[in-house]
Amino acid sequence: MTATMPTTGAPFDPNNIEILANVPYKDGPPHEAYKWLRDNQPLFHQSVDDPIMVEESWVVTRHEDVKHISGDLDHFGNFEGHNLRNDHDHDAVVHLLMIDRPKHTDMRLMASRRFTPKVVRQYTEHYHDLAGRLLDKAIGEHRDGDSSTFDVVEWLSVEFPMAAIVELMGTPVDDHDQLLRWSNATISNLDPEYSPTADAREKAIEEMAAYALGLAEERGADPQDDLATVLAQQVQAGELSPHEYAGYVILLFVAGNETTRNNISWGVQALASNPDQWAKLCSDPDRYLDSAVEEVTRWASPVNYMSRTVHTPVELHGQRLEVGEKVALMYLSANRDERVFDDPFRFQVDRDPNPQIAFGFGAHFCLGAHLARLETKAMLSEMVKRVDSLEPAGDAEYVWSSFINGVKRLPVSFQLR
Repeated sequence: MTATMPTTGAPFDPNNIEILANVPYKDGPPHEAYKWLRDNQPLFHQSVDDPIMVEESWVVTRHEDVKHISGDLDHFGNFEGHNLRNDHDHDAVVHLLMIDRPKHTDMRLMASRRFTPKVVRQYTEHYHDLAGRLLDKAIGEHRDGDSSTFDVVEWLSVEFPMAAIVELMGTPVDDHDQLLRWSNATISNLDPEYSPTADAREKAIEEMAAYALGLAEERGADPQDDLATVLAQQVQAGELSPHEYAGYVILLFVAGNETTRNNISWGVQALASNPDQWAKLCSDPDRYLDSAVEEVTRWASPVNYMSRTVHTPVELHGQRLEVGEKVALMYLSANRDERVFDDPFRFQVDRDPNPQIAFGFGAHFCLGAHLARLETKAMLSEMVKRVDSLEPAGDAEYVWSSFINGVKRLPVSFQLR
């Protein structure tokens, strides 16, 4: 039986589609609109009704188109911004997602050696231990007999990736909470819980930049075996400006937190809502864990979209795209494309093949993808050891953002082994 497509509750009107404004996402992703666009207007011109966004953008929703544009560096670029905010400014912050080749290639290589599969595998035992300790703490704090009910986002999804990226960067554990607040404000757009004032995001970026520059100064004087030192040495060598260093550090903190955070949240929600898939995963973890991680990542698509700017005219679906026009690549929609995925609204831990593109494609493929996979796998593996079954214990709450497919709260009840 084919799985049913989820709805946000609001009646869908194909004459009034809005998939780029931020506030509508408080009710969850607009899957009905994505599907209609995939079937009827795979290249869609969206007027954006949002005070912090550009006024208009093209939107692509099919897997094939998202993948094609991601790899087409001759016609599309990132320099004019990786999202559709109307306050894009290279003078404020600049990082990997805001530059093109050859500078992008050079800057990516500065940190990429710390994220190779071989290096990341060295963290396996440690991340399993960290995930296990977080689970034991959450379960113990809320245990009632053989069950435990708690907010997965607060106790697991937020804590795990932030602890991991703090270790990699080499920053003090005591800075964890402040870094989390900055990260929330940076990605939340209009969410009043995370950005309560109009200038909250700008203030968070300024404070993170100052923090990063202080870190560069510390590592320049006292090198350590951490990522902050690796990048500080590039500043000392004249390969990276202090401004670029600050942007790099901000990106690593925010992206390192947000991707795994929402992967875990959406993954636990999917497993709680599909008990047959949890049972299958538990029946043979060695067989299903890797494919489960890929399915969780497809399902979550933690970054909902990235944007590109046309820098050489090109035709797509019979439409000429002109220099300067924006195009939003909708990863979540692409990962539900019926042309690529069989029964895409069914969560299947053994899905094969699974050509999900949640981490992007091409030159801007997620630098920390291998790390995010390992963290997700570690959390699922440690859950299997402790949890017999799980089910939703209330409604999830979502971040008011069209950019990040974020979950703010996720109450789940766990039956323990």
